[in-house]
Amino acid sequence: MAKGEYVDETMNRASLEGETRVTHHPDLWLNEGRMTLRMGGKTVEIENLYRIVPFAEGSDFTSWESINPALGTLRGYFIVIDEAILSSCTSTDARYTGTEFLLQESADRYINRGTLFSSSGKISSWSLILSRKA
Repeated sequence: MAKGEYVDETMNRASLEGETRVTHHPDLWLNEGRMTLRMGGKTVEIENLYRIVPFAEGSDFTSWESINPALGTLRGYFIVIDEAILSSCTSTDARYTGTEFLLQESADRYINRGTLFSSSGKISSWSLILSRKA
């Protein structure tokens, strides 16, 4: 489960909640996310599907690709550093870049922070708490 705040390019704030599901297959991991954003009386659904290459034996980083209906295809990397997962990405058309981190607070809870940029500046940022659904 995900719950937190979204901030757009003009500093408008909105509640953000939803869920993600991670499925591990031997040759591919899937991270499917669906979030609901409520801002100014409007509700916007955000969907993402990450295809993650499993970590190679002894490696602390891996690559991923995401198909986003609004942004197109994003490609990036995850790196694990102690209790944190850092991520960076670029869209295949080079119009967008992003940075995100997850900090593990406990076995069932992560702090998530991130931002997305275009060539003209910030598009959005977010601050979420991810909790494992019981």
